[in-house]
Amino acid sequence: MRFDTQNGVIGISNDVVASVAGKAASACFGVRGMAARSALDGLARLLKGEKLTQGVDVRSAADGVELDLHVALDSGVNVRTTCSNLQHQVRYQVEHTCGITVKTINIYVETVKG
Repeated sequence: MRFDTQNGVIGISNDVVASVAGKAASACFGVRGMAARSALDGLARLLKGEKLTQGVDVRSAADGVELDLHVALDSGVNVRTTCSNLQHQVRYQVEHTCGITVKTINIYVETVKG
């Protein structure tokens, strides 16, 4: 993404946005971590550490970004409440850190781990 300012051009990589979103999502209560599905067997696996960006898809939209988050939740949490909290936290962190408007956040619960 590129932003023109009076002092020049600012570029923010989609990987940076994905990293901020992944870290914010992993820090939310009830979220075990980011998840990715294997193309071979269709099973979800938990991502750790630097691979948090693999559970986040970033698309440019008019005046902002759209995010898809693939997450693993803890067992026993209210899925709807946890996902709502997740949307609010990720939106705040991405907008505050990157200065980009988040248009939509789609959450895909890939697995629930106990």
